[in-house]
Amino acid sequence: MDHGILPKRGKLEKLESPDRVWELDPAGTLDRLGVGGTVCDIGAGSGLFSLAAAERTKDAVYAVDTDADILNVLAGRAKERGLSNLHTLPVDGYLYPIPADCADWALLVTTLHEIGDIPALFAELRRILKPGGRAALIEFRAGQTPMGPPPAHRLGAEAAQKIFEAEGFQKAREFVLGDNLYCQVYENADKKSRL
Repeated sequence: MDHGILPKRGKLEKLESPDRVWELDPAGTLDRLGVGGTVCDIGAGSGLFSLAAAERTKDAVYAVDTDADILNVLAGRAKERGLSNLHTLPVDGYLYPIPADCADWALLVTTLHEIGDIPALFAELRRILKPGGRAALIEFRAGQTPMGPPPAHRLGAEAAQKIFEAEGFQKAREFVLGDNLYCQVYENADKKSRL
């Protein structure tokens, strides 16, 4: 979601810089996570992960973002690739036009540090995730690294874990992505307990 950290001009180029794409490795990271089924990519941007997810599942992939223009670019790319399961959803806020209990995975790729209303986001995550569904978080590591936003705009792994745990999620696993990023996987503890 774009809350002002990335400027409009050059946003696409920055999101898709070769170094960033190489380090994120969308297809490889989704493989490593075991992502499948219905996916909701929150703050999808240009859709690096949405496109990779739509290519690996026949189920719906929802690309959610506040930037309708960049979602139009993504929709065109999905059409060019014949990905009819990718649905772009421009939103304004934290209520997504997605059915409850439908998503196997929610992806938050370099997004959480931009969220202004954490409780609203997590209320929506809890609503859309199926029992047993998971949230995958990718963020820039704390401190200065070769690429990424200034340290003051980052959300380190420990801080992210505190947020997720305060919102009822349990960490299932964590790994690093190159020199700049980390990935954490969370389960909704409340929905897991009702299985």
